[in-house]
Amino acid sequence: MVKYCPKCGYPNADDAKFCLKCGSPLPSSSILQGSSPQPSPQLSPVQQPSAPLPKKKIPMKAIIGAVMAVIVVLVVFLVVLPLISPHGINALASTASSEFGGSWKLSKCKSATGIYIGNKTYEVKYLNGTTIKETSSKLGLSGLQFYIGLFLSILPMGSSNYYMPTVHLIYPVKIVTAMANGTVNGHKAFILVVGIHYNTTSNPIYGIYTKFNKILTNSSYSSTISHLEAKAKTEGAKCFVISSFNGMDYIFMSTCNHTQLSQSLMPNVIPKCCIVSAGTFVGISNTDEILVWVINVAPTNSQIQGIVSQIQSCL
Repeated sequence: MVKYCPKCGYPNADDAKFCLKCGSPLPSSSILQGSSPQPSPQLSPVQQPSAPLPKKKIPMKAIIGAVMAVIVVLVVFLVVLPLISPHGINALASTASSEFGGSWKLSKCKSATGIYIGNKTYEVKYLNGTTIKETSSKLGLSGLQFYIGLFLSILPMGSSNYYMPTVHLIYPVKIVTAMANGTVNGHKAFILVVGIHYNTTSNPIYGIYTKFNKILTNSSYSSTISHLEAKAKTEGAKCFVISSFNGMDYIFMSTCNHTQLSQSLMPNVIPKCCIVSAGTFVGISNTDEILVWVINVAPTNSQIQGIVSQIQSCL
């Protein structure tokens, strides 16, 4: 057995007191032969837990700015875009061009929205920027009710062939009207639409709608309606429909027949011209009525429904 010098590591005899190489005193305890002194383990420094980083505060101005940015985006999508994008009566001319061809232009001086402000008076805002106040009589509301009653007189509503609306001292809360001028196949063409909305069922059209709806929903009248549609086509109508659409009951007829055209009632606002074809739509619900006249174009049922949908979106 040997002793290893703790200073230089030299192997000495087991009974040696001093190292033969460096002379350093040797410990009395023996170390097994073949083993070498191991360096004392170095203790690793104790790591202190790191202090938590301070939370970064978001400035209040940044929060307010982000909220305002979201509000601006919502305003653009919900308010600005609908105003600058063609919709409702503003899209009447573009719809006419896509459906009937030719060139069309919206008459902004005859296209307007009227809001009832009381005392039989409406505030009417035209698309050309003009705002005026008109009484219901000047707007011709009584004439529209007469026209509706006359047009619907072909329906079997009872003992009388003619049904006049019940008179109520109720005025529509909103009126929408639009007119588009066009040229199709060398002929001057016109589209006139009128939409009326009541905020109560105690109105002049409710009685008509109730009777009209009972006819359309009663199967016993199906043969009568089919007979009326067939008769109109026999007499020269291109299209004649008595039906319902978007919650509205309606009668629609388009024709190129000279005799039928000569018997048609046209609003005075439509300019005088040579009429070779026409279409008329009269639709009512419990609170709305829509009238559409198309001059020198004979629209199909689906084409007239596209125009009616635009007016419904404005009421």
